[in-house]
Amino acid sequence: MALYAILATLFFYVRGCDCEWLICRRLVAIPTLFATLATAINSKRGGWLIPLALLASAAGDWAGAMGEFIFQIAFFAVAHIFYIADFAPKCRFTRHRTLTLVLFSAIVLPFLGYVMLHITNNVELIAVGIYGMIIYSMGFTALIQNRRHSILYAIAALLFIYSDSCIAYNKFVEHIPNANTWIMTTYYAAQGIFCALHLMRESRK
Repeated sequence: MALYAILATLFFYVRGCDCEWLICRRLVAIPTLFATLATAINSKRGGWLIPLALLASAAGDWAGAMGEFIFQIAFFAVAHIFYIADFAPKCRFTRHRTLTLVLFSAIVLPFLGYVMLHITNNVELIAVGIYGMIIYSMGFTALIQNRRHSILYAIAALLFIYSDSCIAYNKFVEHIPNANTWIMTTYYAAQGIFCALHLMRESRK
């Protein structure tokens, strides 16, 4: 995980620069690819869903760096579907979790609707709407898991949602000062937590 943190720090700064050298924007996916490899090695204990989610996220990183917004959210949608598939079997409803979901929904869904009101391109509108519901479902399942370190799963999911919310708000509503900082630090933190949690798993159950 120390190497992941170093790579994430390096490519956080690379993503914000305007240079065109080889390891610049096109290789911004390297930290997530490293996390993919680390979790894949641990797949016998932790399963393949998290590694596949990280791999799809790495593809989304690359697409985003290339300015391919639709492909970016398509790859991330696939990543969240893998996360949902990993989280869903461990979901359990309790009174406390239900209240948490009500609060979560009261914040995320109106925000999604607000952003969509500012999207004028129909293709982007549909894509963001579909993606928004998928990442909402990822957060939903992360919040109601009954497993070890469930709080950390919830924190990682919320960081991921926050990062994507900054992307959407910055692109469609209003420019966010230092947007790259808010987006990338929370994104890399979320993926790093998911990676670490997978490495701590003791079995595939």
